[in-house]
Amino acid sequence: SISINLTENTEFNGPLMLIPGSHRVYVQCPGGTPDEHYRQSLRKQEYGVPSRESLAQLIERGGGIAAPKGEPGSATMFDCNTMHGSVGNLSPYPRTNLFLVYNSIENGLEDPFGGARPRPEFLAERETIAVGDL
Repeated sequence: SISINLTENTEFNGPLMLIPGSHRVYVQCPGGTPDEHYRQSLRKQEYGVPSRESLAQLIERGGGIAAPKGEPGSATMFDCNTMHGSVGNLSPYPRTNLFLVYNSIENGLEDPFGGARPRPEFLAERETIAVGDL
């Protein structure tokens, strides 16, 4: 994943926070995810959230929490499985970032497990592209 700062990111305006090394550990989150959760998940993440105990263990193992700061145009690249999040911006200063999530075409999308409905096309492209077609 890549987060590009469109405005300055500081410690005061709800920066992206990352737990280093957490992408190497699987954490099972309690509860299920409701249908069409993508409609609310970027406003407030209530499902698929690890327990406080799990977060504490990840933070201890990874050596803390990183909160990259930077001017507009700077970017942070991180594995999409890295535990990440941000808090609400309580400052008078804006924080706007552009997030890009990428995936190898060799890691094709599969049908959801457990009978869940597939995500919409604009979130999960299903067109098959052969490596030789690039």
